[in-house]
Amino acid sequence: MRAHAPYLLFYQIRGLPACGKSFTARQLAGETGIVLETDEYFYSQVGSDPTHYDFREDLLPAARQWVFERLRDAISRGITPIVLDRGNGLNAETRAFAALGIDHEYSVKLTEPDSPWWQELRVLLKYRDFVSDELFDQWAGALADKTRRGHQVPASTIRRWMSHWRHDVTAEEILACEVDTSQ
Repeated sequence: MRAHAPYLLFYQIRGLPACGKSFTARQLAGETGIVLETDEYFYSQVGSDPTHYDFREDLLPAARQWVFERLRDAISRGITPIVLDRGNGLNAETRAFAALGIDHEYSVKLTEPDSPWWQELRVLLKYRDFVSDELFDQWAGALADKTRRGHQVPASTIRRWMSHWRHDVTAEEILACEVDTSQ
């Protein structure tokens, strides 16, 4: 039986790799919810060993579509909460995920990990104009090291994401993001 709004919750977790997004997602989902993440595609849909992360950049569009279809299915079944574990920037793809939730009377909320290292890093990112590049390079290296057992995100990629990080993104901004239909 489908719950009634406003009890339908859809969380979009934002944050950098190795900052606690997946842990927070599992906590939010609890016993009744579902966590949707692109990483799961590279465990369960690629390769022959579901314990091995088989990332292939050329499959990223397919992975995102797979997650979107799983979101559609979870919404059709009235699952709550739904937790989307991803970086969540201002782009058409993130907007499509949020809009689908809104269209089906889910309350869309942005949230971030509450790990101590993320809380420290998010303050540095907020005030990045006053923080040395060396400190951000150290953080990127540390986060890359934490991903070595699974995702293996290079420090250069994390550093690039850091340089574009917006601390003040809201769900409303994501929903208002222009969708490029020219492609």
